[in-house]
Amino acid sequence: MYFEFHSDRRPAWAPAVDVCEREKEIVILIEMPGIARSDIKLQWHEGVLTVSGHKRPHPDIPIARYHCLERNYGHFRRDIAINIPIEQEQARAELRDGVMRLYLPKRVRKPESTDIQIQ
Repeated sequence: MYFEFHSDRRPAWAPAVDVCEREKEIVILIEMPGIARSDIKLQWHEGVLTVSGHKRPHPDIPIARYHCLERNYGHFRRDIAINIPIEQEQARAELRDGVMRLYLPKRVRKPESTDIQIQ
């Protein structure tokens, strides 16, 4: 198994995540509708990608007596262990249409053995 999700302390909610592997990169899609870029933090540490942040209630609607409250708010955190070497310096993220897309290029491995030419 290449990917592992950690949840020691599970918050009240967490965004849904898809992890895809392509030939040269790992692509992670995270649902983040209504979450501002400034409320999201991405960290890479020892092979674990941590996505954390805070989803705030819509500022145009003052707190009132709700009759139905199905949307999730508050702090979230997802830890995704990636057991494939990646080039973390070349990783990039986009937030568009309520979905964060993370592109993690795979580290190019050098051959473990080479032929030695006899001269």
